[in-house]
Amino acid sequence: MSSGNNSLNRCDTVELRAITPDRLQDFCAMQELEHLVWRMPHTLPLHQMETVAKNGGILVGAFSGSLMVGLLYSFPGYLNRQAYLCSHMLGIREGWRHRGLGEKLKLVQADAARTAGYSLVTWTFDPLESVNAKLNISKLGAVCSTYIVNCYGEMNDNLNQGLPSDRFQVAWWLEQPKELLLLPGRECQAITWQLCGKNLMEPIGEADLAAEFLDKAVRVTVAVPADIQEIKVQDIALAKTWRLVTRHAFVSLFDAGWTVVGFRRLPGVPANEYILARQEQLRLPQPPWKKD
Repeated sequence: MSSGNNSLNRCDTVELRAITPDRLQDFCAMQELEHLVWRMPHTLPLHQMETVAKNGGILVGAFSGSLMVGLLYSFPGYLNRQAYLCSHMLGIREGWRHRGLGEKLKLVQADAARTAGYSLVTWTFDPLESVNAKLNISKLGAVCSTYIVNCYGEMNDNLNQGLPSDRFQVAWWLEQPKELLLLPGRECQAITWQLCGKNLMEPIGEADLAAEFLDKAVRVTVAVPADIQEIKVQDIALAKTWRLVTRHAFVSLFDAGWTVVGFRRLPGVPANEYILARQEQLRLPQPPWKKD
């Protein structure tokens, strides 16, 4: 979406291009791929996709020849006198995942959003899904200080069934550096954990969020399983425990003025962790949904 050209970017044999109202077949291909990825009973109506594309939305498809292998769907948002872009869906066809297409779709979106005059993009994702966290926080540089409990209610698709649909709502500030300058100092771990049977990761007790603990920290880390889907298969009760323990940690930390600014893998163990810094250290604007 640069310079008005619909042929946007290439990833080996994959072409990334805008989905525009003059190509009805691309909207149909997006419907098909949406169904394949999420297996929901209904897909976005064609008339809604076309209306969004005509009115400030950004829709991108990744194509291998005529086959759509990736999709991105986003629409305008407006709150507290600020316009921003709501990025609602990003999906990759099975067999085409883990090739960096998600990041490339997001970078094309960012380029188009800047051209359209947006400075902020927002979306939600499950904080227990490490693949999404790596993309959204580590690679793109989005930040988060908003936790929505059971955001979408009960969801029965393959990825979400079995757990409350808790979500991070991230802020992706397009004019800010991807890597924020963090102050040196003590880093404290909010959740302690251990390996249990079947090499699964389990939390030990509740998160340590006492004031005296937080007052000594410059950064706080929150551990999460590396593969929550595998834990769901092996031990759904343990997966639900992780949902509740991390929910308590993030809600408490966000209320105390902390923001997720990083995500990293822990070597040699099936665990990852988020990195949080104090909001006043970051010098970032407040997103409109955080304003009184």
